[in-house]
Amino acid sequence: MFKTTDIVLAATLKVLGYSLVEIEKNGNKGTFCFGGIPSEVVTDYDLGKLLVEPSAFNSAIKALTTAARR
Repeated sequence: MFKTTDIVLAATLKVLGYSLVEIEKNGNKGTFCFGGIPSEVVTDYDLGKLLVEPSAFNSAIKALTTAARR
């Protein structure tokens, strides 16, 4: 299980097709929990090597924000 509070990383993972297992809510914020994320993907994110489609990324940010606040 990979967990992150970084919504930009979470949106990137969603756009890349990784499955969001759950959102652990902390007030109106959340910890995004994914299953089966290879460590190389997170490393590439940290190094700025991942590219995603901008409209899909924007939609993912909006959806995750809404889901974390519910």
